[in-house]
Amino acid sequence: MKIAVNAIPYTRWSGIETFLRNLLLFWPDNTQDEIVIFTNQRAAKFLQPLPANLKIKIKTFSRLSRWRLFLYQQIALPAVLRREKFDLLFCASLLAPWSYRRKIITIHDAAPFILKKETGPIGKIFWNINLLFNRRSALKIITVSEFSKQELIKKLGIKENNLEIIFNGAPLIGADESRPEAKREKYFVTVGNARPRKNLEILFRALTDPHNKLTDFKLLVIGQLDSRMKKLQKKYNSSQIIFTGFVAEKEKYALIKKASALIFPSLHEGFGLPIVEAGKLRTPVVCSDIPAFREIAGDSALFFNPQDEKELVQKIKETIESAQTIFTLGEKGYANARRFNWPESAAKLASIIHHYENPANK
Repeated sequence: MKIAVNAIPYTRWSGIETFLRNLLLFWPDNTQDEIVIFTNQRAAKFLQPLPANLKIKIKTFSRLSRWRLFLYQQIALPAVLRREKFDLLFCASLLAPWSYRRKIITIHDAAPFILKKETGPIGKIFWNINLLFNRRSALKIITVSEFSKQELIKKLGIKENNLEIIFNGAPLIGADESRPEAKREKYFVTVGNARPRKNLEILFRALTDPHNKLTDFKLLVIGQLDSRMKKLQKKYNSSQIIFTGFVAEKEKYALIKKASALIFPSLHEGFGLPIVEAGKLRTPVVCSDIPAFREIAGDSALFFNPQDEKELVQKIKETIESAQTIFTLGEKGYANARRFNWPESAAKLASIIHHYENPANK
């Protein structure tokens, strides 16, 4: 089967790119498939290296603007796919060529459509137009959790039989990295961007308020230093909060492993990969009590109301003041992380794709 993968729209490393790269990295070694990743020059750097049986075609753009990437994806890419007679296109997000019908797309969550502050008016229009065209032409829509699946059904009116769940996976790390940490350092980590739904300010307030008696602990904020994050950095100009900017995966895991806890205060998520990453590293997790986190973390985390600063402080202290709680959460997190497996997720995607294989190509 001749399969194309659309990596044209991506220019920075985030959750979607993590999802795509790991599915490709653990793609089943089926020599009958020809898999070609179409990408821009920047995405090619963070997607590689890839298995030898996957090919990569780099389209070099003089300027990586969103509109140039969008227009290429809508006009040039479908023409290439038809000319070179690809059987199917996989897209790791809703960014996909509208006119190309033999495609599988991914919607990670409904946030751009249902949350007021997730994007501006133009962004809302853009995402709704993408949804309008792509939901009609896609063969199947992938999402990443049961919560997201139900949200897409109820909030966006997508039919259940058009949806399939493919989980994110736990990082594949060595035995030494996943051993319990003998002595944790006095800092917490949080991972992600600075969109309003990430709810970072409640965490910043909780840690910097001297009445909460947590000022001995640093907070590492791991995520791109974009304009939103820089605004928060300027607003909370505290030596207690360290904005690391982007860090490579290996360095991120090292920081999470030594942390006293991973804290994840989001108001809305479709999955919550840092919960699984921390679990694999046996680092305690304190996260907001939202449906996706309940599904992904199970009983391996301490939950708090994401709008209640006092409860957040209480759960943090409950974690750090008890060696038994630290150990128990670490062991439960490690066991929970085993539910999430990149090779299994990649195999499931391959199976879904092969369902649409033309019998003449078998």
